[in-house]
Amino acid sequence: MTTKELGNLGEKIACEYLVDKGFNIVGKNHRISFGEIDIIVKKRWRLSKLFKNSATIHFVEVKTIVGNAGFFPEQHVNYKKQQKLRSLAQIWLQKNKFNQFAPYQIDVIGILINENTRIANLHYFPNAIKDK
Repeated sequence: MTTKELGNLGEKIACEYLVDKGFNIVGKNHRISFGEIDIIVKKRWRLSKLFKNSATIHFVEVKTIVGNAGFFPEQHVNYKKQQKLRSLAQIWLQKNKFNQFAPYQIDVIGILINENTRIANLHYFPNAIKDK
């Protein structure tokens, strides 16, 4: 399995998990000149059509690895990656005409796939990266 295939598989698993948890997928693989937002979601609720900016927007970073190299995939979200994700989220909000105070958070999903069984173990970290 190539790195690209592994990443796509991880994002597919993460999307299924988020939908099962009551989120709507707003976007996937949103590219900006210096990076990419893996998944953008909002929690489903009845009044969301009336109040566009009322629900928190979740920017989700997905990290997937096969096997166990002595660490978890979410540990790849280092300080530099966190800064990049904060910038990407702000740019996305501006481009999509959201108020500068629109509620958002950056979540991380780590997926560890067992090399032998191909079973995925998912860890979800809501609001893992705090805005400064």
